[in-house]
Amino acid sequence: MKSGIAGLAFVMAAACTPAAEVAPAADETAAAATEAATPTCAEAEAATGTMIPKIDLCKIELGAGEPAVFVSSDPMTEGEGTLRVELMAADGTSLQLIDETATSAYTYPYVEDIDGDGAVDIMVPLLTGNVNTSYAVWLKGADGLFFRAGELGGVSIGHTPEGLIAASGRSSASEWETGYFRVSNGALEEIAAVVNRADPEPGEPTLTVPACEVIRVAEGVDPAPFCQSVPAIPG
Repeated sequence: MKSGIAGLAFVMAAACTPAAEVAPAADETAAAATEAATPTCAEAEAATGTMIPKIDLCKIELGAGEPAVFVSSDPMTEGEGTLRVELMAADGTSLQLIDETATSAYTYPYVEDIDGDGAVDIMVPLLTGNVNTSYAVWLKGADGLFFRAGELGGVSIGHTPEGLIAASGRSSASEWETGYFRVSNGALEEIAAVVNRADPEPGEPTLTVPACEVIRVAEGVDPAPFCQSVPAIPG
């Protein structure tokens, strides 16, 4: 009888003992340590500036629950180099690797909701000139990964209230061009382009607002709205 009571007491004690916490997997711990020790690309850019010969490992933060995004590059060789953006899961598994060829010097990628769908996209700089920068545009898909929609260039790139992507770049000190794009079948499609001038042409009166001219428009698209508002002058 004593053995039965003792056995019951043992079972009850075991039932009341809290379960031991499961330690995270070693690879997940190592991945978290790597991410914690890696500076953000904003911090790295503040330290190194832009137009640099190599990007050391840095990270872009997408927000809580999102994959880690690591950025790095090869050294520039004869004016070209490979810029890498890699998405990693919490356990260090590579989810996606983006390779782009940059020319002349590296500028840090950044994330922004370029197409206005509520999800951040990745802008990978390919070439930065005196004013304008050309980018590979990687849009976030429904599966959480990114797809290359095409390339855009300019001083400022963003989405419009009408749901288009506008890319404005300078062609001279007083003239700039803006292309308007939509995403069609996973690719950027230009639907219109306008040129704005802040200074009058010879023989024209002084301009009170920048002159605007639609120079390209897709078939079936009304060109009139693209010159109805006063355009912003790109920085």
